[in-house]
Amino acid sequence: MDQRPLDLTPTISSSPLMAVGGFQHDGTPFDTVGVAAAEAHGYHAAENPELSAVTYAVFPAYASEISGRENEEEAWGGFRKMLQPNKLDRTEVPFVKMRYHNTRTRSMSKGDARGFAPLDTLVRELELLDGAPGSFVEWENRHGAVRRADSTGSGLTLTHDATQEPVNPGQLEAVARTSVQ
Repeated sequence: MDQRPLDLTPTISSSPLMAVGGFQHDGTPFDTVGVAAAEAHGYHAAENPELSAVTYAVFPAYASEISGRENEEEAWGGFRKMLQPNKLDRTEVPFVKMRYHNTRTRSMSKGDARGFAPLDTLVRELELLDGAPGSFVEWENRHGAVRRADSTGSGLTLTHDATQEPVNPGQLEAVARTSVQ
């Protein structure tokens, strides 16, 4: 077990949700320590606001889960709804923001902004693209890298870093899973 102390100094003031790498503990797959500020965790907020303002939630996490660029609303939602910081046997929940529109199923996200989604939702929507011309799925990882898959009349295309290439349906799941790590 690595016993080196983690330096949380730059983390505490820079974002409502941050990741500090270098964590490991025998018997667990966690590789990061997550740090949530009061605006993300809300601990003690009702009963002791003064204590809440200086309380940080520190929890084992995975590097893929936290971007460090989350605003207060995103940090609150990620911490409270997706990460389950008190569950030490949880599986990894990669940072995924997406938007989509499927002409065949008539399902779509609301608005032009990408919203948080589980990886399984991203994979499912990518699987439904084939044979739905005019449909797309756009997703962002924790580094801010954006990919977009489009269904055309002749197949599927994947756009990333201003490069567009044809892909087959089987490739999209692999791309989605590796792109959010």
